[in-house]
Amino acid sequence: MSVLDCLPDVPSKRWLAAHLDHQDREFCLIWPFSLASNGYGQIGRDRHIPHRLMCEHRHGPAPTEKHQAAHSCGKGHEGCVNPWHLNWRTPAENQVERYEQSGPVSRTKLTDDQADEIRSLKGKEIITWTAKRFGVSEANIRQIQNGTTRKPGRTWSRPLTIEEVIAIRTTPYAERSLAGWAKELGVSAACVDRVRNRKTYNWVRETGTLGTQVPSHDRA
Repeated sequence: MSVLDCLPDVPSKRWLAAHLDHQDREFCLIWPFSLASNGYGQIGRDRHIPHRLMCEHRHGPAPTEKHQAAHSCGKGHEGCVNPWHLNWRTPAENQVERYEQSGPVSRTKLTDDQADEIRSLKGKEIITWTAKRFGVSEANIRQIQNGTTRKPGRTWSRPLTIEEVIAIRTTPYAERSLAGWAKELGVSAACVDRVRNRKTYNWVRETGTLGTQVPSHDRA
């Protein structure tokens, strides 16, 4: 059974069929059709994901439902579907790979005025230029312009760096409150609480390396 059997007979399906055995391993193969708000390709109203279909064609079905089709090129948010750039990874493995590709996450925090300006630039400026000018990812720009994030009146919390996650977890509660961390880092107290209790960023070790959770006996 072909990975394309689930798709309607539309031009994007025919394009995908023609590129399943793409031979160029070096350069990204960019999806020329519809993109989701995060920059990843999609097919039809059911939003089938072309890079997952490419990964399945090359490596077989995902080992589990939780596995993600991870991009070794780091260009998934730009629409890359090159099968040579794709491998099945667990969510934690995917986060590790993203960190290795891009390093610590930028601490740029957008103001409400900047978010308004970004929305006003939709269709007027290339997304790559807007992202570079404001110091955020292209995916963030698309999400803001499509209304999936930074809606007026809502508080936005930026991603934390590995160093910040380690500091939150290793600083005694008596020395720094949730509110104190939230004010210093520009995120919500709920975000800090989730980090402290290891409900998020479980792929960060307290030593600063990646890939293994801290021992269960050390959990708050």
